[in-house]
Amino acid sequence: MDINLSNLFKRYPFAIVLGAQYRKLNQRASGDETALYLEKIAYDVMGYLEKRKHQYLVIHPEDEYDPDNRMGLLSLKVLAKQAGLGWQGRSLLIISPDYGPIHRLIGILTNMPLIPDTPIQNQCDDCRICIDKCVKQSLTYCKFENHPETRAPMATQNPPVVATSKSPT
Repeated sequence: MDINLSNLFKRYPFAIVLGAQYRKLNQRASGDETALYLEKIAYDVMGYLEKRKHQYLVIHPEDEYDPDNRMGLLSLKVLAKQAGLGWQGRSLLIISPDYGPIHRLIGILTNMPLIPDTPIQNQCDDCRICIDKCVKQSLTYCKFENHPETRAPMATQNPPVVATSKSPT
């Protein structure tokens, strides 16, 4: 199935991006619990938009448009960067200047006019803190200026204006 992102962005010219860290809800919160927390907030936002007669489309991290390459319809990391939630660090996670690495993201495309946030320049340079502090040692160092280049075509198709929820949880 081929989707024209330009048409999608015309229908939903704005996006809301929500992010959360593991264990910020409580010390034992799993990734699934964090995802459910974000889904509940997204559901509340959907109700808000619906009451005001705005259209919306949830971009969920588990929805794979291209299962062979494990890619969603849109890159939530690209949307988060455009929203000013943070920059994509060497760990490939979005890094918030206020809260550190963001492990889970969810997006809501909408036709409700929003005031956009400003993207944040990558501030990693040669820093390795995220990688060195990873308890499970699951992160590897990779060098780039602005990642991911593979999703760059999305940014050339009039992507939505993005706003963000900068919450510590």
